[in-house]
Amino acid sequence: KFRLSRSFLLSALAYRLTMAGSSGSSNTGSVFGTKRRLDFLLALHASTAGLSGALAVIFPHLFGIFLGEGWHGSFFRWNPEDDQVKLTHVIIRLYGALILGQAFIVWHVRACGDGSMRRGIVRAYFIVFSVTSLVLLRSHLTDNTWHLFNWANIILFGCLAAFYGWFYWFSPPPVFEGTDKAVL
Repeated sequence: KFRLSRSFLLSALAYRLTMAGSSGSSNTGSVFGTKRRLDFLLALHASTAGLSGALAVIFPHLFGIFLGEGWHGSFFRWNPEDDQVKLTHVIIRLYGALILGQAFIVWHVRACGDGSMRRGIVRAYFIVFSVTSLVLLRSHLTDNTWHLFNWANIILFGCLAAFYGWFYWFSPPPVFEGTDKAVL
């Protein structure tokens, strides 16, 4: 008897779901279109992360607002007097440096043709953004220092988790190979 494994069935289902949204007549065109959407997501993520990371390093007080810091009316306020605010700015700058570095990684992953590495990056970002969304949501609901602005962060990270999760769970393996390996 011939038995299909569960992983094969899930892979086939994910492939069919990806192909079902295709308006083209060939499956290859749909895979190539999905590859282009993944590359667009990576480019958009890299650009936004690069800008956010640079802003966090240069102007940490812009992000301090999300952590309960008050706005003091100056875009170029570099040396706050409060030691807690100084510590917060160091943490924001360190996080900004990590985000800036991730932007370069994501930008260069777009040019990589190794499908397993690209899939691993997509899976890692799905996990990172899912956990980040949950942590922010929990903190927002249980802490009184969070502001209404934080819903924007929760929604942003939730959307990123959904986008990367969609590619990870519902895209067939050929989608993760570089666009240079596409067959038209």
